[in-house]
Parts: sequence; C-alpha cells; structure tokens
Amino acid sequence: VGDIATNPYNLLKSVDAIERGISDILSHGCKPLSLGGDHTMTLPILRAMAKKHGPVGLIHVDAHADINDTMFGEEIAHGTPFRRAVEEGLINARRTIQIGLRGTGYAAEDFDWPRRQGFK
Repeated sequence: VGDIATNPYNLLKSVDAIERGISDILSHGCKPLSLGGDHTMTLPILRAMAKKHGPVGLIHVDAHADINDTMFGEEIAHGTPFRRAVEEGLINARRTIQIGLRGTGYAAEDFDWPRRQGFK
C-alpha cells in the first residue's frame, strides 16, 4: 500500500496502520486497489472492507492458500491471512475462489480446511 506508512520492524503495527489507511480511503468513497506486497497485508485490508461492506467475496490468485493456523507460532503472518479472515467473519467463503494453488509444503490436508469452509 504505497501511500500508507508502515513499520517494517513491527508487523502488528503495520497491520494496524494498513487497516486505518484503507478505512480512511473507504471513508472517502474510494475503492482501494492493492497489488503485491507481503501476503499479511491482505488481512487488514479485508478488516477495513468488512467494516464498511460486511463479509466480502474474494478472488485470490496465488500458489499458496495462506490458510495456515499459525506460522512459526504466530497467528498473524504471511501464510495465515485467509484463516484469520474466515475466523473473523471478514470474507464470505462461499464467494471466495482461490486460483493457482499448488502444494503448500506442509501437509496434503491443508487443502481440506478451505474446502470445508466453502472455498472453491
């Protein structure tokens, strides 16, 4: 998010800053467009979007599902945003499509959790 100052040394402060920044953009009637960046940034964007619009549908293009429960003991990390988004009610899993997924490198059953949530 090019216009939002983040703290590269504190992930949680960056998550808060991104959520506030996107909320501000939305408050002016604008539609944010975000491309690239660490996958963690998706969570605060979805938080801001859901505050304004309720649970949203999502098209996620990636090689990884990013639905891990934790990564190296952390609940907020680049491989966990869509698990948190489902748990927090930010996305409508039945209106969520993930494209391009390949093995996650953890376990074959990693594909089972998103299917149980309704992901396509």
